[in-house]
Amino acid sequence: MTDSLMMGGSAGASGGAPRDAVATFERHRAELRATKRVWNIVALGAFTICLGLSVWISQFYPDRLASGIPRIFEYFGTILPDLQWDVLFEGRTAEGRAVPGSLTFWYTDFRTYIGLLWETILMAITATLLGAGAAFLLCFPAAANLAPAGWVYWISRRFLEVCRGIPEILLALVFVFMIGIGPLAGIIAIAIHTAGALGKLFAEVNENASSRPVEGITAVGGTWAEKMAYGVVPQVAPNFFSYAMLRFEINVRASSIIGFVGAGGIGQELNRVISFYSDDRVLAVLILVVLMVTAIDLISERIRLGYIGRENFR
Repeated sequence: MTDSLMMGGSAGASGGAPRDAVATFERHRAELRATKRVWNIVALGAFTICLGLSVWISQFYPDRLASGIPRIFEYFGTILPDLQWDVLFEGRTAEGRAVPGSLTFWYTDFRTYIGLLWETILMAITATLLGAGAAFLLCFPAAANLAPAGWVYWISRRFLEVCRGIPEILLALVFVFMIGIGPLAGIIAIAIHTAGALGKLFAEVNENASSRPVEGITAVGGTWAEKMAYGVVPQVAPNFFSYAMLRFEINVRASSIIGFVGAGGIGQELNRVISFYSDDRVLAVLILVVLMVTAIDLISERIRLGYIGRENFR
């Protein structure tokens, strides 16, 4: 009788333990859900307040937008060329003058524009190469899983933040003041910003790389540089190339903008025609800039996808 009571008590105790564990788990889960709900409400409230403040500070009101949209068409109306169909394709006269109303008259400075567009492309290429090279060297110590020491990681990260934290146009303004008007100031400014932006992207790619090749090279006594060169670079090279090509596209557009502060390229000519003429020559330059950026984007996309595709199918 006593034995049977003891067995029944032990069975009840063993059955109560799982129930207590389940109850504890459910209480903990309920607490986590309640905490998450509170933080979601707080985050939504903070987002709503920030959105309202941004709308108020920027005066992003529908009536203001509605009244401002027609002005866009008014401006474009002032820069539309006065083309005439009967002389549209006329060349220059015997005296070397372009006929008003023709495409030749509209693009009188076409050769100048083409030369400046080519200068803009060369600026973007040079700045991208310099910036990507600096980013490549800094991305390994700037990766948390690859940095040889904590202080090296901290310094590398902060340096990249400074490089990409200053806008290109402000850097260009500083370098124009230092070394004078011309494309060199623009190249240095874009290269510094490119190093900061690509360095962060490259470092994040490194942090997602597999550690097994690095561990294998470490096991055979490889140095830190050898671990980076043979254990990490082969894994991340396709992503590095893709990001560098994307950055080149961005730098082409940046090279067109920093010319407004005298840093060379087509932007400098665009600033000149806007400041002194504000007529159809503004539209002529804008069309060429858009065509250049579009062509560069299409070509770089083909190159980037082709390179990544070859890497994936090897």
